[in-house]
Amino acid sequence: MIQYVCETCSAVKGPQELWLLGLAAETVGVTSARREITIQSDWDRTTAVHPLAVHFCSTECKDEYMARLFAPEGPVEEVLVERTVPAEVIVERVVPEKKRVITKMRKVRRKKPAA
Repeated sequence: MIQYVCETCSAVKGPQELWLLGLAAETVGVTSARREITIQSDWDRTTAVHPLAVHFCSTECKDEYMARLFAPEGPVEEVLVERTVPAEVIVERVVPEKKRVITKMRKVRRKKPAA
């Protein structure tokens, strides 16, 4: 069962309720970020189940969501990230030795015939 939930107030869509439907996307590059949202003219199931679909129960919820999405960002807080180089990893593999059977030839001394 699929439930459609409002992106702003978390209300659940009823079967006969009219809701607003949109597709939101964000592309983050090295120097800039691009955000966009396209509000659909009517609600249809194929667009509603799209991974980038956003659902709104009212125009107020849509406006609040868009204000949060497109609002100028506040001061950015700097975070110090420490990177540590992982220690050297040594992998030892124990290979079982094969048993070797070594057969030595014995020298048989032959008796010399008596002269």
